[in-house]
Amino acid sequence: MKHKLIFLFILTLCLGMLSVISFADSPPATLTIDGVFFSEFPSVQEAVDAIEANAGTDFVVEIAAGTVTDPLDVIQHLDKNIVIRPQAGATVTFTNTINIDGRGQLNNSATLLIEGLNFDLTSGTQQRCIYFVQIPPYAGNCYPHNITINGCTFKGIYDFTVAVDSVPGGSRNIAIMNCTATDMHSLAQLKAVSGYAFIQNCVLSNTAGGVNYYGNTGNLVVDSCKFDVTGYAVRSGQNVGNIADTGSVTINNSILNSNSTIGTVVLRGDSTSNINILHSNITNADPAGWALENLNGASIDKYHIKLVESNVEGETTNIDPTTIVTIDDPNVPNGPVNITGNGTDISLIFLIAFLAVVIVVLLIIIFAILGV
Repeated sequence: MKHKLIFLFILTLCLGMLSVISFADSPPATLTIDGVFFSEFPSVQEAVDAIEANAGTDFVVEIAAGTVTDPLDVIQHLDKNIVIRPQAGATVTFTNTINIDGRGQLNNSATLLIEGLNFDLTSGTQQRCIYFVQIPPYAGNCYPHNITINGCTFKGIYDFTVAVDSVPGGSRNIAIMNCTATDMHSLAQLKAVSGYAFIQNCVLSNTAGGVNYYGNTGNLVVDSCKFDVTGYAVRSGQNVGNIADTGSVTINNSILNSNSTIGTVVLRGDSTSNINILHSNITNADPAGWALENLNGASIDKYHIKLVESNVEGETTNIDPTTIVTIDDPNVPNGPVNITGNGTDISLIFLIAFLAVVIVVLLIIIFAILGV
């Protein structure tokens, strides 16, 4: 009887403790294969894991509303296109890292789209929102490829949290579009990129850095972005190495604001020599800072820099002025181009004009019928 009482006491104690034990969780997710609903899974990870074992080309994982507190491991499979997004009308927040492993297939056609997710890493327990890295037990090259991150929001800890990070070793064709990042270390740390790195319509605020890019065989494009940073907005190259004539960095239709003793646009060791700044504003509010800064003493006279209808407010250092070609038509306003016609949508103008023509034609026909 005594032993039974002890057992019941221990059992009651354990049951009471269950209420204070917290378990990581995930909202359920569905998987659609080639446009046909396949199944619902209790977690996002289980839906993603099911992609490997099933035949098909296009796989869509849609997540129910909620918070994903576990890390998510995504493996790219040969010739399989994957989309990960919220279900229609759902808000999905990740408080942990999405790890992406390209499984060494740098030139494969497989694609990955991560769309419409919120990342909240303000707890400081994780540093990276999206991380290109080997996922154990795989130990080969990661080589993430053909990845698009679209319409996501990132919030973390200033000078600590990175929105998109990669291990050294190579990646190919990376796009970050229509995203916002607040209180971050940087938007992207992209290492050894081939093909392209395309950053479009992204907004950064209270962020230490913008885009750090190692990729002198690939092309970095920063288009229609607004970066308010306290360090570099765009940095090309590594600490060491020789400047390369391959690849390019193009900043177009963007506003890059820094307040730092380092440059707003920084060129390092093995940066590409081809730098294009088109219809953009590049500023550094720190009197001791630079708008364009070259940190490679051996490359002072080796750049090919084009400034086209742009405002560069701040000094240029360690760059031979003869390597800079400036196109500045006095009849063309400098800075970002308003493609909607000073706030009025051009398509709306065309529509109004078209309707006016239709009305005139109809009036002519009516008058002709009435014999007026």
